[in-house]
Amino acid sequence: MKDLWNYYKGQTTGVVTMNQDSYAIPTMEAKRAFMFPEVNYELTRYFGFGMPANDKMLSIVLLYIETMSILVAVAFVVGFIVLWSISRFNSNVNPVPYHFSKKVEAFLDTVFALLPTVLISYLLIPALGFIFQLEYDENFLETLFNVYIIGHQWYWTYEVDANFNFPILQFDSYMVKDSEKNRLLNVDKCLVLPNGHNICSYITSHDVIHSWAVPQLGIKIDALPGRLMRFVLYSSIEGVYYGQCSELCGVNHAFMPICVEIVKNQYFIDWIFLSLDTNLVANVVNSMSISDNLSSIYFKKN
Repeated sequence: MKDLWNYYKGQTTGVVTMNQDSYAIPTMEAKRAFMFPEVNYELTRYFGFGMPANDKMLSIVLLYIETMSILVAVAFVVGFIVLWSISRFNSNVNPVPYHFSKKVEAFLDTVFALLPTVLISYLLIPALGFIFQLEYDENFLETLFNVYIIGHQWYWTYEVDANFNFPILQFDSYMVKDSEKNRLLNVDKCLVLPNGHNICSYITSHDVIHSWAVPQLGIKIDALPGRLMRFVLYSSIEGVYYGQCSELCGVNHAFMPICVEIVKNQYFIDWIFLSLDTNLVANVVNSMSISDNLSSIYFKKN
């Protein structure tokens, strides 16, 4: 995997400038080689997960697989010991109770005390590391812009505060009831975000408790009335990702799906302008060179 990443890391699709710092955008092949080696992707599919869209969800899936493997192994070992004890020390085979010596009892007590401690520590350390990494990301990561998510009975409202010299975009997202493809998941307007950028997201509710959950993005956070919750959205792979409200919020709880589309930077800028129904101003057009596009202008600091 390291050699594969060294091979691909020099390939970039362009440079994005934010806050006087330049960031190289790796190619899709580089991202897949770095984040999703073939063995990890095969494991996620084997255990019934969709392809993770970022490293956070990949970490969740791998931690789940490792934890379940250990639990299954422990269950088999404990079951074998119980069955062996029943067959070896039952009253028919061994009418006289068998007594261990003090050394054997001390050894067994030590083993059955240390072994669970080691297993718990082995599972606890990566889980705590994952939690601390999430806390660090939410408090110290530099984000590109803000997205506000508001839960209603029974639809979602999105507000995009892109800070790119155009006004805030606000729209409601309703389920498409007569959709034959992706039934109960398609929406009339999905949330479009740029690929490879940290997006600061704030979520709240207008009426009751909702839950904004997109499994492939590793996001499941409650929308609470009167409270503003913060999280960071990030995706490394372009695509359309679906989710649903995961909190019982009323009779139409099952009919308020979530759709997030991750696209390239230039497509995101085009979507913003199309959604706002705004014509490009003359100074923006005049400032564009032959090699520039909309994303190269709006993804740099003025």
